[in-house]
Amino acid sequence: MAAEDSDSPDPAAVIAAFRLQVPVTAYAAVGGAWSNRVYRLDAGKRRYALKELRNPWADSRWQRWLAESWSFEQRAIAAGVAAPQPVPNPVDGSCFTWVSRRDPLLPLTAVRVHHWVQGDPVGPGPVEPELAQWAGQVLASLHGLRIRPQDRTMFPVPNTDTASRWTELTDAAEWSGAACARLLRAAAPAVSQIAELVRTAGYLPDQEVMTHGDIDQKNLIASAPGPVLCDWDLAVPLVPRRELADVALSLACWDDTRIAREVVRAYRRAGGDDTPFDPSDLGQSLMTGLDWIAFNVERATGLRPATLAEMALAHELAPQLLAAIPNRVSVALRITDVLRM
Repeated sequence: MAAEDSDSPDPAAVIAAFRLQVPVTAYAAVGGAWSNRVYRLDAGKRRYALKELRNPWADSRWQRWLAESWSFEQRAIAAGVAAPQPVPNPVDGSCFTWVSRRDPLLPLTAVRVHHWVQGDPVGPGPVEPELAQWAGQVLASLHGLRIRPQDRTMFPVPNTDTASRWTELTDAAEWSGAACARLLRAAAPAVSQIAELVRTAGYLPDQEVMTHGDIDQKNLIASAPGPVLCDWDLAVPLVPRRELADVALSLACWDDTRIAREVVRAYRRAGGDDTPFDPSDLGQSLMTGLDWIAFNVERATGLRPATLAEMALAHELAPQLLAAIPNRVSVALRITDVLRM
């Protein structure tokens, strides 16, 4: 997508809203996840990352969630966690504001701004041992802040809703002729196992602390001074050992035991929780993965509104995500041995 597209944020409006230097000398789309679009904005003699916040879940509470995440992001940075330096809204000190798009007839869009971090994205494979150690230390620092959410009702609670709807999703995929239909039906036994892990784990709000919630390769930048952790907008309360297990395996691509154990070892050396792992500790993160699969199946089959580009991406992503389920469930069931120190 080109930054010149009519629905992209108007760079002049962004400059005015955040009181950045002028003039705009460069403006280009650089990517983004399903929940946002990201642009590089050069203004005056500085470079910024401009993120358009899109709320694809259509969650009516997303601004309140974002406010809690913003509070946590600031405290994490103040505690020394390496993250892109945000530019607050100068009017009210919040992390975002509403600006016009290039086409003034389109609705306003929500954006936030960070100072640009010069570096390279971390690749999709298992990370290097040094990065695994860094991630373990960062996770221990975040958990060590012991920050509780101001309003727990703003965040999801562990549930098995997607597992309960799996037959419905499979039927919709088969009816629409989606290529992922066969994989959906084949994944049903593993989905049932994930639901059982969630039920066994239970809901433990008294053990939760605010944390980043998505430390993996896509949110890490390798910069000259060292790694930087990005994308704090969906910070969430989690039980520490559950997030540790998920981060360790994610950075290991659910395959490289050596890297997974390095994350855990560094976490515990940095003062993190040393409670033994149980397969149920991965239930919540695996179910979150199923929620993301369901989101894409709904887009691919027309159950959820989507543009043609979003539908095409959903058709591409769903089979890849489904193919990974059996191995991840197998690893979860062996977690005690996989992460044995």
